[in-house]
Order: sequence, then C-alpha cells, then structure tokens
Amino acid sequence: MVLVHTNTTSRQLVELNKILGIECWDRVRLLLNLFTNQANSVEAKLQVKLAMLQADRSIMRELANLQNRGERLGWGAGGRHALENNMKIVEREIATLQRKKRRREISENERRKRRIKTSVKTIGLIGYTNAGKSSLFQSMAGKPVLIENQLFSTLETTIGRMQKSPRILMVDTIGFVDNLPSVLLDAFNSTIKESLTCDLILLIIDANDNKIEFIRKLETTLRELEAQKELFDFNRLQTVITKSDLVTNNKLDDLYEIIEKYDLTTPIHTSSIDKSGIIKLRTTILSRLYGNPVSIDIFPATENFHSAQSAIVANLHNLGHIIDETKLDTLDAIRITLWVDDSVLSRYLSKKGNQIIISEK
Repeated sequence: MVLVHTNTTSRQLVELNKILGIECWDRVRLLLNLFTNQANSVEAKLQVKLAMLQADRSIMRELANLQNRGERLGWGAGGRHALENNMKIVEREIATLQRKKRRREISENERRKRRIKTSVKTIGLIGYTNAGKSSLFQSMAGKPVLIENQLFSTLETTIGRMQKSPRILMVDTIGFVDNLPSVLLDAFNSTIKESLTCDLILLIIDANDNKIEFIRKLETTLRELEAQKELFDFNRLQTVITKSDLVTNNKLDDLYEIIEKYDLTTPIHTSSIDKSGIIKLRTTILSRLYGNPVSIDIFPATENFHSAQSAIVANLHNLGHIIDETKLDTLDAIRITLWVDDSVLSRYLSKKGNQIIISEK
C-alpha cells in the first residue's frame, strides 16, 4: 500500500492506483479507516458510513469519467454496467443515511429547545484531537467515557451533568484536525454544532506538545472556529490548558504568553491526573454563566405561606448549587448562598412571597 500525505482529488487517487498497480490511500482514506475502527455508537457509525460512501462515490464517478474518455477500466470485473449499478446502489444508500441523519438532527434540535426552556446551561468542549477533552469531561462530570491516547477516540456526542453545580450539562464531541476533508466535516457537522451552540465553550489545548505543535494545533482549532462563527461568538470562549502535570511551570508561562498573542481569555491550566485547576475551572464556569453567588434568607412559615424551611432548602438544592447554609440568630431565619440562574430563582421567589428575601447578590 502507498500512503499519500495529502488530501488528493479522486482523479489523482485513481491515476496513482493505475500507474503503481497497488492500493493507494490519501489522508481522507486513512482518516476514514481510523474513524471506522473507533465508531461504536449508532450516531458515530451512521456518520462514518455516510462519509465513507460519499468518498466511494467520488472515486466511482472518476472511474466512470475515465471510461467516457475511452479508458477501459472495469469495476469488480464487471465492466461499465456493473459500475453504473454499483453507483446507483451507493446513491440510494447515501440518500437513506442522509434521511436518518436529518431525523436525528431534528430530534437533537428539539432536545436543545427543551433545555433552553428549562434554563439548563450547557458547556461545549472543543479542541484538537487527543487534547484531553474526554479526560477533563470525566473529571468535571464524573461520567465514565472512553479515554485513550490515540486520535479520534471520541466520535459521538457525550453529554453529562457537571458535578457540584446547578443544572449544567457538559458536551464532549469529536476533536479537530488540520486540513480535515470537507466530506468528513459535512458528516460530523451536527456533532460539532452540538458543542458550538452551548452557552459556554471550553477551548482545550494540550500542554504536553512542543511549542511548534502547540501553535499549529491552536491555529488549526481557531481556523475551524472561525469557519463556524455564525454559530457562536468568541466571547463565549474560555481557554483551558490540559495535562499540566506533565510540564514545568516555566513551560506553562511560555504557553500563557503564546495564548495571549491570539487575544484569547486568560487560560486555566488543569490536570485530570492530580486534579489541579479543576476547582478553579469550575468556579470560573459558574461565574461566567451565573455571575456572583446569591445569598437569600428563608423565614419560618406564615399564615399565607406554609412551606417549611427544610422543604424550601430541598427545592433550592434542585434549582441550583448551594455552597453555604447558615442558621441566623435573629428571626429563626436560614441564610442560603448558592449559584443559580436568575430567571429560575425569580420564578421560585414569586411563589413564596416574603418568606424568602434576597440578602446579597
């Protein structure tokens, strides 16, 4: 086999196979093979199969063009008619998979609308492949995911609730790679969109890369984001450096200087191994999504409002994330400090009248 380290055209690939007389792959074929080996979920398998068929279709069209120019290339030892029949089969299969993909996209859009209605916040994890997104996802959400030191170990969308927070969902998706072929971008467009439409986007960068690789991967990711800028704005971006346990403080300082040149937010360095930076990252996320924590005083039940203080505290645990609970000496009140969405808290306070009062914000 011959591997060509570039994205070739269909004509180039067909001509290479013809001249060399052995199988030739370009980057598209190699990536598709990697994707096929890594696809486990129904969503990932559908997207990979669609991308593979679209790549096959372009090759088959080139073979047909060669025949029309007088070349006598066969297909499966069956000649031109066999080639045409196979192309029709591939076209039908592509159409079927595209319908399935559209149905899944409609379903995903409906789920996003329901999350927005219920004031659920979302965080998208994006970055170059193998940057440590899935490891960070597991550290923050506590949800087991496939973590491997190899390219594209995550192909499907994984969603989990961030621990020690209000209703915040984290979204882990496929990583970027430089010069990703359009056929693959189209196939995984809905998966990438799931992260880019989140309320906050974490740009994940690997600290363990050398300086040249670090810059190359950062610029690749920023190019892909720029191409998708109609879905989000850069104000929703928070830069995160992962694998900080593998590098020195001097290297981290150098990486901070590099990131500063791209006008990105001040990064937070983290490690999924020793858990350093995780608490700071969680606090930063909460601050950017909710502002400052809110302190409210809960008074005992009255004639008009009969809810027990313990019941109100239990409801607040469901609505947000309580970080402090204090019994006040005066009026038998309980002071609760929590992270919570303003609209969610306002709706709840409107039902409780003077039994709950905001004391500090």
